[in-house]
Amino acid sequence: MNRSLLAVVLILAALWLSPAVHAQCPLSFAAAVNYAVGNVPTSVAVGDFNADGRPDLAVANAGSNNVSILLGNGGGGGTFQAAVNYSVGSGPRSVAVGDFNADGQPDLAVANFDNVSILLGNANGTFQAAVNYFAGVLLSSVAVGDFNADGWTDLAVTSANYLGGVLILLGNGNGTFRAPVSSSQSDGPVFIAVADFNGDDRPDLAVAENRRGRGRRVSILLGNANGTFQATVGEVVGEAPDSVAVGDFNADGWTDLAVASRYPSNNVSILLGNGNGTFQAMVKYAADNGPKSVAVGDFNADGRPDLAVANIDSNNVSILLGNANGTFQGAINFALPGGASRVAVGDFNADGRPDLAVAVSGTTVSVLLNTTPNVMVSQQPVPVFTCPSGTAAFSVTATGTGPFTYQWQWQASAGAAWVDVLDGPNADAVGGQVRFTANNARTATVTVALEPGGGSGTSGSHWVNRCVVSNALGSVTSNPATLTICPADFNCDGFVTGEDFDAYVAAFELDGIPADFDRNGFVTGEDFDAFVLAFEAGC
Repeated sequence: MNRSLLAVVLILAALWLSPAVHAQCPLSFAAAVNYAVGNVPTSVAVGDFNADGRPDLAVANAGSNNVSILLGNGGGGGTFQAAVNYSVGSGPRSVAVGDFNADGQPDLAVANFDNVSILLGNANGTFQAAVNYFAGVLLSSVAVGDFNADGWTDLAVTSANYLGGVLILLGNGNGTFRAPVSSSQSDGPVFIAVADFNGDDRPDLAVAENRRGRGRRVSILLGNANGTFQATVGEVVGEAPDSVAVGDFNADGWTDLAVASRYPSNNVSILLGNGNGTFQAMVKYAADNGPKSVAVGDFNADGRPDLAVANIDSNNVSILLGNANGTFQGAINFALPGGASRVAVGDFNADGRPDLAVAVSGTTVSVLLNTTPNVMVSQQPVPVFTCPSGTAAFSVTATGTGPFTYQWQWQASAGAAWVDVLDGPNADAVGGQVRFTANNARTATVTVALEPGGGSGTSGSHWVNRCVVSNALGSVTSNPATLTICPADFNCDGFVTGEDFDAYVAAFELDGIPADFDRNGFVTGEDFDAFVLAFEAGC
């Protein structure tokens, strides 16, 4: 067949199409950059502590009884200043960020061995001295929320002391808190998360319980919006749950759970929410050794929540990409300098991609910048059938951060080199390269007009088209789509019928150029025989 393209027309439009099979850029993170903090960092939280619009880090250090503050640097580099340490109670295990005195500035709550430390922020990256509140002993986790609907931020703390497993400290709105009230007799609670699990717009609690031989489950405490909670509903999970994160993993509008479970499971349990405070049976996904913490983020820019899992025994962090139906792909691991105890998510270099901050054993917090190109093909081109003198349109839809660049390519046969589609007639000729750029457009269509009578005389002759979509961060290639020529469709109506046979016979009797089926410059019986063979084969 004559492979010359008489016209290549690129039509760009900001058209959103329904997602089909996605082509994604390979997930990637830069090597960990390590920052010195206090001894034995156990928890890390993200907030803007100096009101410069850049995320900063707060790290709880169990071995040095302090919290390290690392302010983010400007310039989009994702780097941090040296840590400044603030004393807290003994053996801090968890740190959370909230506005406790209603001044619009982030403050810190730190769960220590036998109390909770409150550090009010000064909005310049510094904090006031810690004020401690008794909350029992063996504290392990702290979370924030408005549990009594008074507009002030409250605290939920997990404790293994005689008062019970979950303690609520209601805020007064001025940075102080009331005495703790027990809300659950949870068995060995180690972590707590806040979300609305039954769709009543009230904050509920999910508590990971981990006591060897006894309570190894996630307890759900539904909130009453008055500072109290309903009786515990238990959801059995892995052997040793250590952390729980929330997100909508199957896009049904209900909150789901991801639970990091250690020995001997080494997995993440997914419990899909039913929207009434109950959950479906768990499904387990393998992480690496000793998953200690789990966090949620969209790490490959496909609009679907993914998981980041900190592994304390394998010195890495695992990423499990979500499929948007409640299932996840296999773990992809990224190295760390030591065992990971907690992971937090934030965009540290302002490039629109979520990065990771990980509390690592020793005296280190590691930052891994997301380098995954933020572009993907959400609508793939589809195969096209046409007659030798017809046209064929191939479309591709890209999502991510524009502007996008589209480079269409074609391939004459299997194994042949891909050739860039050029602008204008004879588009497959050797020459320069034309790239068509759309500023934030999502769909690009290339229309190929074939030379009249350009069929090869062989049914099913074809070439293949694909598109390379790029932005400033990288590129991704669409699936190939085949353009199949149907030579026997002589009247170009999309069907092979007796009308095509009659039309060819008429052209043959006139000895016209369209009847030169084998394109050798002559109309002979060989052309007629070739058409008959193509007609019998159909398309």
